[in-house]
Amino acid sequence: MPQWLGDPVKLQWQDMPMPDANAPVRLARLHSVTSDHFWAVVAFPAGWQRLRPGHYSVDEDFLLLQGDLTINGLTWGRDTHGVVPAHTLRQQTQSQHGCVACARFHGRPQWHSGASTAKPFGVMVQSSAWTDVAPADGQGQGLAHVLWVHNGFSHGVLPNATLQAWHAQGMEIDALDLSAVDAASSTGLPNAEPTHFHWARWPNFH
Repeated sequence: MPQWLGDPVKLQWQDMPMPDANAPVRLARLHSVTSDHFWAVVAFPAGWQRLRPGHYSVDEDFLLLQGDLTINGLTWGRDTHGVVPAHTLRQQTQSQHGCVACARFHGRPQWHSGASTAKPFGVMVQSSAWTDVAPADGQGQGLAHVLWVHNGFSHGVLPNATLQAWHAQGMEIDALDLSAVDAASSTGLPNAEPTHFHWARWPNFH
């Protein structure tokens, strides 16, 4: 069944130390239909940074919900999507003003200081804001703003009507109400207006 997160109180926040970083983050773990994925909403305080380079051995993708995040000179802003392939050396990671991101690690998210002995599985990807991406037809069942397609799944933003239609068909979907984090993130950043859109991951149509 799809994952529904429409009520901010359902986000169970906890302070989480981050290795090689100057401060902890706040993290709310989300349930994913892909059991070996780590999916969470993460809030970074203003001035947060990694103090030394390092890498993860699995892919990470994220949608930035608020604020700014810079990795290796690329800066993501609100509503933009990023992909950091496995084994990418993150020489610089920081948030000047603080940020909130919905991050997915495609496996166990273990941080390793220094460079990997393996080559990265690709290059980092920086998308436009999802609001600037034209919606595509979802097999006659509504519209979808598709930002990334990877390993048989699409990652993007679904209007509530599309998610409800796919839900009624029994599709297995990870979906986060984009207004769900605003009341609970406590970053000091301006909250967004409530939306009727969901950040989601769903199987590709054939």
